[in-house]
This record gives sequence, C-alpha cells and structure tokens, in this order.
Amino acid sequence: MHYVDKNGVEIKAGMTIQMADGSLELVYDTQDAYGNADLGINASNKEYLERHPYASREYYSLCNFNMSEVEVIDQNESMGLIM
Repeated sequence: MHYVDKNGVEIKAGMTIQMADGSLELVYDTQDAYGNADLGINASNKEYLERHPYASREYYSLCNFNMSEVEVIDQNESMGLIM
C-alpha cells in the first residue's frame, strides 16, 4: 500500500508519525490478511509482550486511519519530543 500524510509526504517503515490525537507512532512493515505488503503501527501492549515472550506483536494497518489527520514527524524533532 502507498500512504501519504496530510502534507503529501510518503510514509515509509521506520518513520515516526503523529496521529490525530497527538500521539507519536513508529511505522512498521506489515502484511495484510492476504499476505500483501502493508504499513502499520503497534497495536500490542508493551507490558503484555514483556510478560508473554511467545506472544506476537500485532499491528493496526494505516488504512484504518484518516491520513489527512496524520503527519510525518522529522526524526530530530521526534527525538526531542520523546526525551
């Protein structure tokens, strides 16, 4: 799938995006239910994954979100927000 943010910037795996609610999310390479390449964000609870080492991380596909409300965040800018 091909996704662009509200400014027309192509979204790629490894980028940080800001969601409509202001949260920052890392973009992952994923697959849809048919095995096709897709992009997604983490849908799994970090603490749950730590307590259940055999559990698999799950993702929300970017197709579930309104891309006109999503913005790619500059890596340098996101590092300052996270720290």
